[in-house]
Amino acid sequence: MLISELKELRNNDLVKNVRFIESGCSPMVVEVEYGRESLQKELIKTEKNSVLSFKNIRQAYDLCREAGINQAELVQVIPHDEACFGQYMSYDQQTMPLRF
Repeated sequence: MLISELKELRNNDLVKNVRFIESGCSPMVVEVEYGRESLQKELIKTEKNSVLSFKNIRQAYDLCREAGINQAELVQVIPHDEACFGQYMSYDQQTMPLRF
């Protein structure tokens, strides 16, 4: 999802949730949940279709403010040894609400 698409979804009141996802030492990414009847999730991407990453939370705040969004959830995924971990982590239960 491009930033321009995020703005359009926000203008049409289709954005249901925004998550700032941070995993270990990896850069932060922004996931957007949107739709009316069936919800979809997408990461914010650049024009070249690569995932947009952020060095700090301030950069993610600025992107969301530009799109007219003033709340999100911070998701911090603590990496474990993936070789031994047999299931996907359910990060939806480990979120912190943010308002900016």
